[in-house]
Amino acid sequence: MRDPEIFKYDVRVRDRMLRSGRTNSEEIGKLLSGLPDLEAEAEIVSLNQPALDAAANATAAPRQTLPPASSSEDDDSEDDDVEEGDGA
Repeated sequence: MRDPEIFKYDVRVRDRMLRSGRTNSEEIGKLLSGLPDLEAEAEIVSLNQPALDAAANATAAPRQTLPPASSSEDDDSEDDDVEEGDGA
């Protein structure tokens, strides 16, 4: 089964296709050079992105840290206690 041509436009799929040899850089270059340049027709859209704003990051609350995970030895001893309690 041949890969659909549209997959070559998706960079996530295209990278896999390049690695597996199902396409090559020359073919991708031809594909990209054949695309029309529509930059003059593009419209710039401004969006508020607080995650990228340095001031918003400076006033953000600090992250809470989690307690360390218990070791496997601690887990084993708890299991032993449960087993003893079940048998009594």
